[in-house]
Amino acid sequence: MSTNQSDKAMQTISPETLRAVYLSPSECEFFKSENGFLGAVIGEERHERVILARALPLSCPDEYICISDVERKEIGIVEKISDFSESQQALINEELNHRYFSPVITEIKSIKEKFGNFYFDVLLGDLKKNFTVKDLTKNIRYHGEGFDLIDVDGNRYRIINFSEIPAKSRRKLEPYLY
Repeated sequence: MSTNQSDKAMQTISPETLRAVYLSPSECEFFKSENGFLGAVIGEERHERVILARALPLSCPDEYICISDVERKEIGIVEKISDFSESQQALINEELNHRYFSPVITEIKSIKEKFGNFYFDVLLGDLKKNFTVKDLTKNIRYHGEGFDLIDVDGNRYRIINFSEIPAKSRRKLEPYLY
């Protein structure tokens, strides 16, 4: 970054711009717009479309949800989804599930390694799926009893609880985990 760019960045960063605005259910109400997008009324301001993102998607998926406008300008943060009514939670979760779609692996049929790429043949429930993970050690994210595998296209495949998938599947994956 050049000195000129650095000076400009310092002028735009202040304690005020770094301050997070936490929104309670009394300050924020979600709705579906005519076009099917998630919108929100925050305070007196109506946003016809908002974007939700998890600040901590693996460790706290239902906490610290960032609300941004379509220009990606942060509006505020919802501390806990559970603070909202069931109907509001349904809208929030529908949007987050769409954004963070992560199919769950129920069985591993095979894993083949070739030149640092790992070729997975798995079952996602009844659906067969093949995907490739490059450098498995860098593209696995552990969470609790399970983990996510991130393929070469950035898609995330989830194993919720490693000990609950079939033993035959665990044996295929175990040599690559440690």
